[in-house]
Amino acid sequence: MEHRDPPPDTSRAAHEAQLEALRRLGPAGRLRAGLRFSGSMIALSRAALRARHPELGEQALRLLWIEQNYGAALARKVRRHQEAVGWTGTTISPSR
Repeated sequence: MEHRDPPPDTSRAAHEAQLEALRRLGPAGRLRAGLRFSGSMIALSRAALRARHPELGEQALRLLWIEQNYGAALARKVRRHQEAVGWTGTTISPSR
């Protein structure tokens, strides 16, 4: 890992400790930590949408989340695909 100056709100000692902890994790550990963090942030952003839009069902919330994070064009494509395969939004796989 490349050495960098600490951010303005972090002491040099704390920054060095953080870098050392990341080095000890190794590449696989850093990847696991990053994936856990990413998953947590996705869950938090979906929970925030659910709180702001209690009137929406899960499928509409998923599409809104996609729109906000990946754009309206992708959300429209996902919605059209779900409609084409008979996705009900209540199961993990499309209904058959």
